[in-house]
Amino acid sequence: MVRASFLLIIAGAGVACGGGGGFPDARPPDAAPKGTFSLAWSVVDPNNQPLACERIAAQTMTVLTHNLAFEGGSTQIFNCDTGMGMSEPILTGTYELDFELRGASGLLARAPKQTGIVIEENRNTELAPLTFVVVPAGNVALGLASGKPGGNCGATNAGGAGIEQVSITLQHADSSCEPATLAISAGATRPAGSYTINCAAPPLVGCIEADQVISGANLPSDAYTIHVSGLIGGKVCWANNDGIQVPGAGNTLTRTLNLGPTGVSGCP
Repeated sequence: MVRASFLLIIAGAGVACGGGGGFPDARPPDAAPKGTFSLAWSVVDPNNQPLACERIAAQTMTVLTHNLAFEGGSTQIFNCDTGMGMSEPILTGTYELDFELRGASGLLARAPKQTGIVIEENRNTELAPLTFVVVPAGNVALGLASGKPGGNCGATNAGGAGIEQVSITLQHADSSCEPATLAISAGATRPAGSYTINCAAPPLVGCIEADQVISGANLPSDAYTIHVSGLIGGKVCWANNDGIQVPGAGNTLTRTLNLGPTGVSGCP
């Protein structure tokens, strides 16, 4: 009898809590009141001239949302080149919002913070338009690698690529030449130097080893094709013709350019 009475008490308690159990006024987390925001943005240079996202290697526009009723925040991520978008639903409340333009090389620009933004249930809030100002120039830090255990400059009979001289050209997407002066760092076995690009008559310098860095500063942001030739006995025996993207905002592209054999007759 005692056990039966206990079961009846439990059953009665379950009925008292309502048909769904728990607290009738509590909402499951997924049912919490939410709304959205929408926004548009533009990217310009310091002279207020429009910049394409691809030119400065911009990939995402990120909104960092902070509901003032809570600690921390969350992010909403948009593709840079869309120029506009609507957020996923977020909890209702009053927000402060930060805006960042980013690419593979890092942060490119921030737009002014917007505060006191009220997100209402089942409604969309339109934000003030954003403008990101980006200096369309950046840097490169490039290495050359033949993949040979004896290095780029080592003799072929010692496992090296045997490269004696190198030439470099840098062409914009429209095939025009960028007459940049590149710095070449010292390596363990090779001295430091420099290289000034001349696409019409590419100058030759001594071999550049895999531990040396070819750097260029303040290059115009753009998509380029870099042509590197490694010569042996006056013949182009190794080459690289990679596409590279110089980012904006003074960011640096760091990359290794892999040299491959050209198969030219008479090359080792």
